[in-house]
Amino acid sequence: RALRTIPVILDIAKDMEELCPEALLLNYVNPMAMNCWALNQETNIKNVGLCHSVQGTAEFLAGIIGVSMEDISYLCAGINHMAWFLRFEANGKDAYPIIREKAKDPEIYTQDVTKFEVLRHFGYYVTESSFHLSEYVPYFRKSDDWINRIHRTHSWHKEYYDGMYLHCCLDAAKTLLEDLREMAEASYIDPRRSREYCATIIHSIETNNPNVINGNVENKGLITNLPEGCCVEVPCLVNRNGIQPTFVGNLPSQLAALNRTNINVQELTVTGALAADREAVYHAVMMDPLTSAVLDLDEIRQMVDEMFEAEKEYLPEEWNK
Repeated sequence: RALRTIPVILDIAKDMEELCPEALLLNYVNPMAMNCWALNQETNIKNVGLCHSVQGTAEFLAGIIGVSMEDISYLCAGINHMAWFLRFEANGKDAYPIIREKAKDPEIYTQDVTKFEVLRHFGYYVTESSFHLSEYVPYFRKSDDWINRIHRTHSWHKEYYDGMYLHCCLDAAKTLLEDLREMAEASYIDPRRSREYCATIIHSIETNNPNVINGNVENKGLITNLPEGCCVEVPCLVNRNGIQPTFVGNLPSQLAALNRTNINVQELTVTGALAADREAVYHAVMMDPLTSAVLDLDEIRQMVDEMFEAEKEYLPEEWNK
């Protein structure tokens, strides 16, 4: 996916360098870390990667412990789709003991099985959905039992056991078209902002009314035990001065180690995408925690070749020489 999206995003950024060099690029396109890493490495355009997994996970945790979002505070940092709630408080008190107790309830546990398992073994709650997180670690998708447990987490995963992401995107496109038709025919549209950060960022920059978001930015000493220059997800102050990432320091060692397994893949993929280097892509997939847990090296190389063949009409010309 990064091999398809990075060239397109870089083309947009190159146009911005010519037409609006001081503008801020707000990126929602996945794979988030790889896209932002390439932007930071190849262009001078200010950018931030945006995702709803931090605030979405915070809402979930607030819900299971029975408090409102106004009653919680937290510190969340790491990488996109694998950021850690280093602190989660309700009404000024540590809420982790309550969260761990709630996780013992089967009705709550089954809503987020892989993340509760990561909490149990690594000590901290992680962002994203259980389904999505299971793609980034080697522990869960190796057996039919675990795959079935993950699919039971969400009703839409049950419906599409194979090709889930494609089917969900097609369904979302239909829903979006229906929503647009309803908006076009409506006499009144609710102007309230969603939990997505885009409108909040624009408002803060234009009005100087400060807000804090979690953004994906270049690691310039922000998380000190993750590689310099990689893409990290950290709290950022936003006001008229733009996006201002905040210092986090060291993550707990086990969390940084798990993040680095994915950063290795991201770095090699960006290298491959920028240089049209097929060997770097092989190496990236060989380093992928889930892939390497279920395939041997020859199988990985064969799978990558098959993916190149299937995707060739969507890849830049450099890959087809």
